[in-house]
Amino acid sequence: MHQTAAFGSQQCRNKNTVHSAICTISGSPEQLIINLACTAKAEEHVSELMQYVNDTLLPQMEKTLGVQFEVRNLQFAVAGKENLLATPEHVAEAELPTHWLDQPFTAPSLTPSTGLNLETTRLGTEAEASPADLSMA
Repeated sequence: MHQTAAFGSQQCRNKNTVHSAICTISGSPEQLIINLACTAKAEEHVSELMQYVNDTLLPQMEKTLGVQFEVRNLQFAVAGKENLLATPEHVAEAELPTHWLDQPFTAPSLTPSTGLNLETTRLGTEAEASPADLSMA
């Protein structure tokens, strides 16, 4: 099973549209489980890759093992492009507001003149506080 899983990983990686791939096979011979995660280099290659795996690679692997996979856990993704900053941006500790931590579940007030006001309005009792309306009306 290990050699067949390695074969599956390698066959995916051999395609020039694939960024990375990993395959494992587990379970008993009566209930084989394949886990295949394959990452394409670009979005337009995903459907072709899915078709290759389902129509060609998996049947090849099943033929080699002499049994069909009972469970197929297949994941297809697209490699992300990281846009990292050359140097991290740091904000001075003194500039970070922390007073919101006193009542983190109180909604901040928004005023036209000052923008987002992180100073929360304290009401006398919890009974006077009205919860935010989260309905989708």
